[in-house]
Amino acid sequence: MYAIGIGKNRDEVLIAVEHLKKEGINVELVENPEVLIDGLINNRYEGAVRGSLSSSELIPILRKNIGKFYRASILKNPFTNKIFILAPVGIDEISESPKLRFNEKLDIIKYSSEFLKSMGMIPKVGILSAGRLSDVGRSKKIDESIIDAENLLKYVKSSEKFENLEIEHKGILVEEYLKEGYNIILSDDGISGNLLFRAFALVCNLEGFGAIILNSENIKFIDTSRSGNWKRYYNAVKFLKEGF
Repeated sequence: MYAIGIGKNRDEVLIAVEHLKKEGINVELVENPEVLIDGLINNRYEGAVRGSLSSSELIPILRKNIGKFYRASILKNPFTNKIFILAPVGIDEISESPKLRFNEKLDIIKYSSEFLKSMGMIPKVGILSAGRLSDVGRSKKIDESIIDAENLLKYVKSSEKFENLEIEHKGILVEEYLKEGYNIILSDDGISGNLLFRAFALVCNLEGFGAIILNSENIKFIDTSRSGNWKRYYNAVKFLKEGF
């Protein structure tokens, strides 16, 4: 049995459930975030989807139970028709401290790569920063972002932990990464990642499967936006069932 949270935007969740039931997939609707996470942690569900429950209510409960994690949106690349990971997309998931932020991005690269490998895919990482590489000198914020990304690239390429990992930094050029088939897009921070997700999924309507949880545990939970349509909730459950 799979669980979907239902709060606001109830109609879209209910449509998704009807489609899933027609395919013989057993789904339980849960209105209480604590009940949803408790059922997931105690294996009463094979997997759970946030559905249309409030993120500000549910995510702290999940963190309390499993510790620190990052959210990574799974989207379909319009140029290759294959999935790619965009992370981080949680607005508060990357620290403002440069040292902590550096290590957190290393964690995201590690967990994202392991996830794709578990699906039989070869990770290809694109690091995003705040401008083109030639934009150094235009502002302190842009300079810091580009320098941080270059330092991250240098570290990963020289580290035995990431041996043979394909990774590049092309600045702000997310479109080049997608055209060239990069399947892990590392956003500059959670705010820019969330904005990219909204532009891709909610404005440009790229097909999506929700956001997986990245940490050392294999947590079968997918975060979804309250602004999503029924297909995104449907896709999230299908991904839990077939993609993990």
